[in-house]
Amino acid sequence: MDRLNELKGKYQSALQGMSQLGIQVTQVRLQDDKLYVLAFAPTDQAKNAAWDQIKSIDSTYSDLTCDIRIGEPTEADALQGASPTSIADGLAAAFRSDQTPAFGNMLSNLFSNSDGQQRAGLLNQILSAAGPSLLGAALPGPLANILKGGSATVTPEQAQQISPEVVEDLAKHAEKANPSIIDQVSGFYSQHPQLVQALGAGALAMVVSHMNKKS
Repeated sequence: MDRLNELKGKYQSALQGMSQLGIQVTQVRLQDDKLYVLAFAPTDQAKNAAWDQIKSIDSTYSDLTCDIRIGEPTEADALQGASPTSIADGLAAAFRSDQTPAFGNMLSNLFSNSDGQQRAGLLNQILSAAGPSLLGAALPGPLANILKGGSATVTPEQAQQISPEVVEDLAKHAEKANPSIIDQVSGFYSQHPQLVQALGAGALAMVVSHMNKKS
């Protein structure tokens, strides 16, 4: 049994008890070889009751970091401190879902909120996956000029010239050429969780929901 499952098994009754107390658990993961739990309690009484259950299992709880906050969780709370793998899985699920905007639309939204370095990183990831010759022929504007100029890499300065609308078209071509681009892009943006909040409420809720299911 791996360390995460071992610790989840140890504290399973406490985690189940939190649910019965009306406490929302938004993260359960391994951090620094300890079980990390982020949860939101409706009252101080519920929080104290949860701690009583934890201490009844292990009075030292030296292998547990449990952050129980009072109030309702936000999607930003769920992203805070989440592992890149968990965020990437959630992003990929949202990108592929028929309940969210199209992949290209969401990606252009992320792109518009990114800085020059992040924009360049995204463009280079897409071009690497889909092939610059195909995309250069298919897309007009600054990006096509960059590719025709023989540049193998888009710089941050060049990336700032590219509009979100072009990125939306680029994403459509890239997805057709190489569907795994969704996983690659998800991995890229999982390293920048603060930008994931730019997806919009519906898509962000799906990211977080998928993360919770995988916990």
